[in-house]
Amino acid sequence: MFENVIIDQNPHWNGTLYKEGVPRDVMSKIHRGLALPHILSVVGVRRSGKSTLIRQIINHLLKEKGIKPRNILFLNLEHPGFSRYKNDVENLERVYEDYLKLASPAEMIYCFLDEVHFFQEWQVFVKSHYERKNVKFIVTGSNSRLLSSEFITLLSGRTIPVEVYPFSFSEFIRAKGEQYSDQVSLLKNRHKIRSLLDDFTHEGGFPEIAFIEERETKKEVLAMYARNILYQDIAARFGIKKAVDLENLFFYLASNISSSYSFNSLSKLTGLTDKTVKEYLSYFSDAYLLFTVDAFSFSVKHQLKSSKKVYTVDAGLAEAVSFRFSDDRGKFLENTVFLELKRRGKEVFYYKTTNGLEVDFIIKKGRNITDLIQVSGELTEEKTKAREVRALIKAMDEIGLKKSLIVTLEQEGVIKEGGRTISIVPAYKFLLNMES
Repeated sequence: MFENVIIDQNPHWNGTLYKEGVPRDVMSKIHRGLALPHILSVVGVRRSGKSTLIRQIINHLLKEKGIKPRNILFLNLEHPGFSRYKNDVENLERVYEDYLKLASPAEMIYCFLDEVHFFQEWQVFVKSHYERKNVKFIVTGSNSRLLSSEFITLLSGRTIPVEVYPFSFSEFIRAKGEQYSDQVSLLKNRHKIRSLLDDFTHEGGFPEIAFIEERETKKEVLAMYARNILYQDIAARFGIKKAVDLENLFFYLASNISSSYSFNSLSKLTGLTDKTVKEYLSYFSDAYLLFTVDAFSFSVKHQLKSSKKVYTVDAGLAEAVSFRFSDDRGKFLENTVFLELKRRGKEVFYYKTTNGLEVDFIIKKGRNITDLIQVSGELTEEKTKAREVRALIKAMDEIGLKKSLIVTLEQEGVIKEGGRTISIVPAYKFLLNMES
């Protein structure tokens, strides 16, 4: 019944390796996860490179692990051949039975279910085979709920989440054919790296965009990404009738990245109710399109009531749909730093001191505060430098930290004051994790 679709989607059965594209940093986590019995859930925004990552995993299994080609099953459940059957999970079982007849696998099966959420109650199918211990599942999706309620309820304790974002700066550099692995090569090529950083903060890290030459074409494709996610992944999925309201809210927020807001202020601005604004923001987050950041407080109640800050999943996406007419490099750099912190798995807040000064990022690990980070495009003006330092000194005193960090486009150095140390680090070093 499904034989033709299965064969078409598994060309590696003929011994053909896939084109791998740019090596992704997240592969190290995936390799560790492959050695465990848990289900790997690979989740991220559309067009972030999940499909290429899957091809890299399949190649790894074939080349490095010696897995027989027909013991690897790939199914893109968004394929038109499955669309009329997606409302009944029994059809997923029928697909799997057809695979067993075709491939006759005798050992462990590696089953990749791409865009798995398109099949209703897919968790029932995965759970039933997971418990038989003869299938390793790798599932992918474009919404964060694969990591929350609808996924965890049935598969609690059985999953390893892997979040995929657009290219990091190191991946972007590799996509451009460059590689800098140590301090010597970094310093030697710092002018080239600085130029690449300018490109990265403006065009972002969506893999396809890195290989498009024309700047306007990049913007057109990024704007198309945003609208496809808004109308297909959000409006259609959640039954939003006035999708233009959804689009207007997103475009406004993308034009004001790193700015603070409240649900009430957005409600007044858009004419939507507080409840609708809150729902739409949760949908943006669910689709990995926007992220909201709370103000840090030792009081959870105060934290939840505080104004939020917003960042997009990609700085280039923000620029492509932004209403801005000026080149606000500092805001795009701040968004870029935020995304790097997310990639590193950090729990991120912003901080307001008791006298109203703001620190861009405060990092929490467990019950402890580990880092205070300020982002400033330029520190050449003494007024700007004094403002950033004053906010960090006050925050360090209130939190009880002795060290903090300012990420800039160009400047580098150290400020010591009263037993406190503020390191000033160029963004390219921070993004490449080579601060020292």
